[in-house]
Amino acid sequence: MVATETLEQIWGADRLDRRQDADFLYNFITGEISKRKSRGKRSSYSLNIDAQWGGGKSFFLERFGKQAELRGHVVAYVNAWQDDHAGDPYIAIMAAIDRAFAPYVKKDTAVEKALRALKSNGGRIALNVAAGAARSLVKKHLDLSSGDILGEDEDPSLAAEVAEVVIDKSIETGAAEVDKLFNRALEAMIQQFQKADKAIQSFREKLATAVEALDSRKSGKKAPFFILVDELDRCRPSYAVHLLERIKHLFEVDGVAFVFATNSQQLQYSIIGAYGQGFDGHTYLRRFFERTYLFSEVSPKRRIEELCGAFDKQKIRAPERNNIVEFITSGYVAYGLDLRAIEQILEAIEITASAWPHKIPLDLLLLFPLCVSFQRTSKVDWNIALREIPDHWVIGQIFDDKYRGVVDRQINVKSAFSKAMGRFRTMDGVFRATRDADDSFQEQYVRQTFEPEWNGVSVDGNTPSIQTQLSDLLANAGRLMQPVLDDQEPV
Repeated sequence: MVATETLEQIWGADRLDRRQDADFLYNFITGEISKRKSRGKRSSYSLNIDAQWGGGKSFFLERFGKQAELRGHVVAYVNAWQDDHAGDPYIAIMAAIDRAFAPYVKKDTAVEKALRALKSNGGRIALNVAAGAARSLVKKHLDLSSGDILGEDEDPSLAAEVAEVVIDKSIETGAAEVDKLFNRALEAMIQQFQKADKAIQSFREKLATAVEALDSRKSGKKAPFFILVDELDRCRPSYAVHLLERIKHLFEVDGVAFVFATNSQQLQYSIIGAYGQGFDGHTYLRRFFERTYLFSEVSPKRRIEELCGAFDKQKIRAPERNNIVEFITSGYVAYGLDLRAIEQILEAIEITASAWPHKIPLDLLLLFPLCVSFQRTSKVDWNIALREIPDHWVIGQIFDDKYRGVVDRQINVKSAFSKAMGRFRTMDGVFRATRDADDSFQEQYVRQTFEPEWNGVSVDGNTPSIQTQLSDLLANAGRLMQPVLDDQEPV
């Protein structure tokens, strides 16, 4: 992909101040690779960017790649989660490399030749023998019939499968033949792995050659060649492990820089899932990542602002000049919520707003407390929501105005919520309450919530306000939300 945006355009939507992270990491990686090359060492690098769910990893990685392209590098993107349906991650990585090199192969004969040799050699690589390969191997080298070959595991190792067949067959052939059988099996295994080892070495050399050919004045590109791997922590455990192993054995060559973006804790769960409880996932990951960079924690308001960016603002109204972020942030503080809770609450709001069928906007002063109650109790109940609203949750200010004197623009959310509940069961209730109410700022807000439903419109007084539909919509939204396990980060 050829970069055409400016740095300002690339980072235009950066609400979490990640651009300075990108500048630092780019300079660090290129500096490390240059230092290693000058010292005659392997000039590759593997970096892991660690952040919790919602930390902006995917946003960062995409823009880091565009920034690297703008600075003259070729970048390959691998979405591990998107590709984990494949049996072997090698295919996904090679496809990403092929896409990254494609724009340059017609312009530079050296690049074209190097890439062709790389792809040709890559087809001969077989690090792991698939299920059933050992059966064919033993049959070929030990003269056993297919009926003699046992074992039904989905992915047994070659050594274990051969040993199982040899031991079983030795019962028929006698103890004197056991050594011969093992020797012949071992010889076949050694030959197989020697071929794979040669193919791997040749592949690494050709990949380095391809990168070197790209790093030239004629192509206009420079090393390192960046391979960015995202969503690894969301993959099937076996696929995540396999991808890391592939990268370690095949792709760590001169001029290649890997940048992973993961929730390291979640990735460790995947590693343990692949190898079993008690396995040290943290130590295992250190084999693959030379350094891990920790994103700074996101402030609650920044995170809320990021999540609110997905809302359809035309469908939502909020107090205090319709400032949705300020209202939700004040609710976050008043209820004493944590980030995990607010993320679930905002997910519920987003889904509910998407399903809101009316031109008149839903009222966030009603929906937010309902969502908090639902997040805590798994029940959608107006009365429970009212009881749980903190008494001290007040928004707006009292200030002096030189023309009007003291102006009270405060809203006590619990009081306003209670007023709305006391009216919205029928439109007649809305009419009566509006006629008899005072003219405080809080009352004005509550009145404006329902006014569009009856102002200039013929309405059946016995029907409820459309705002009462929020409870049913929220209950349905809950069936769409992603479940979160207590001992895991959301994925």
